[in-house]
Amino acid sequence: MPAPLQNVRAWKPVLEATDELLSPRVVEGALRSAGLSRRIFEGPPVFIPYALQAEFAENIARRTGERHFAPFVTSQYGYEGLDLYAKYVLDAPRLDMALVRGIRALRFLQSGSSAELRDDGDYLILQFRSGIGSVIGARHIDEGTVVLLIDFVRHYAGPGWLPEWIELPGDVPSDPTLESSLGAPIRWGASLPGVAIPGDVLRALNLSPRDARTATVYRDLRAMVRNRPPRSLAETVRDTLSILASTGDVSEEAVAKWLGLGRRTLQRHLASEGYRFRDILIAFQMDRAAMLLEETDHSVQEIAYALGYREVNSFRRAFRKWTGRTPTEYAAVGLVGVLA
Repeated sequence: MPAPLQNVRAWKPVLEATDELLSPRVVEGALRSAGLSRRIFEGPPVFIPYALQAEFAENIARRTGERHFAPFVTSQYGYEGLDLYAKYVLDAPRLDMALVRGIRALRFLQSGSSAELRDDGDYLILQFRSGIGSVIGARHIDEGTVVLLIDFVRHYAGPGWLPEWIELPGDVPSDPTLESSLGAPIRWGASLPGVAIPGDVLRALNLSPRDARTATVYRDLRAMVRNRPPRSLAETVRDTLSILASTGDVSEEAVAKWLGLGRRTLQRHLASEGYRFRDILIAFQMDRAAMLLEETDHSVQEIAYALGYREVNSFRRAFRKWTGRTPTEYAAVGLVGVLA
């Protein structure tokens, strides 16, 4: 199965909080280590591999020596930092209804991950399955998630609320720092990160309800995605190509690596959907080339190289075959349209 993905909107508060806490050298170095550029977060809200956030956090932790950096960063922005998703969830009149909203709407924020509820007698365990548990740095995601879950409940149970206990994967550490900072006992060795919520808290009312004029409804969440979350690997590949275009490497190998897949695995999954990578790539290159020719003054040579072509003439032939015009002819027609 394709690797779990995350909407770049969920990355924005992480990056902003990290920028405030650390030097640009450290942050930019961590971004580069994950193969990321700030341009990704300035563009449309596309989905990128969730594992990249774990890699980013692991690099930050190693550079700073702060083992539990993720909970500290997450506490800087809290649950409300999750864009329209948080507004929709926190507009629910009661905590139990907010839980239902959070699970229902998670697809706008994540793909391949899930929020889950486990009955534990008098308690309900709110858990999060990231889908990247085996990735280096996944523990940072787990620890940061717990902070978000606690903050989520506090919007209903009050700012001083703490879970009866916290569950985290992994072995018991010799350093009690994390347990002290979270303020609740941690049960290590769990399959998923989670927090224990007493049953009577589930009907807690919203402490800061908004009126109808400013309420966020489910349909509003469509603004979080360009169209909708990718529903196939082919769509994910198209999104990935739009991101990798800024690096100049849109090869099949680069896309497979970005998605955490082997090249043959990528080919096999695409074939099961009736696609070939080459066809998706050509469609992306030609659509992108058309927009660049219409809307910019970049030369044909610059555009060809930007789209991964080693020879300009190869690009010219491909573009003419696709559109029926040479790049120069197409640019001239586009300019006439703009000036008309």
